[in-house]
Amino acid sequence: MPTEELQKSRTLTPEKTLADDPLLRLQDASEPDDSTRIQTTTHPDRITITGITVMCAKCAARREWLVICDRQNQIFLRCRCAHEWHEPELTRAEFDAMAGEGGQKYPSLEAVVRDTGYDGTLAGTYLPEGFAPGTWG
Repeated sequence: MPTEELQKSRTLTPEKTLADDPLLRLQDASEPDDSTRIQTTTHPDRITITGITVMCAKCAARREWLVICDRQNQIFLRCRCAHEWHEPELTRAEFDAMAGEGGQKYPSLEAVVRDTGYDGTLAGTYLPEGFAPGTWG
């Protein structure tokens, strides 16, 4: 049998789409997309709210923040000592101005905290200007 006839006799199985395959639908539903639920950015400078510089209540740091925006557009600040609190005076628009465009995606908030040094391991540390945590390695 010539190879041309073999190639013609093969049948191709159609690719299954998400709507066709219940297993793919279940997998899609069970894998959370944290990138749409929580957004974060690092902010190396001071944050001033109504003329007052934000200061960590635990270690008195005044810069080097992890700014977190959750699904309800609530803004949280996290210090390098791992102290985190809700900051109701900051808005989503202010978060967007700090975050800018792009950024690295992480699978979870825990991964962001670990990779950027806001898990307490760098408590009391101010990084040199231009150093972007999570991008070196």
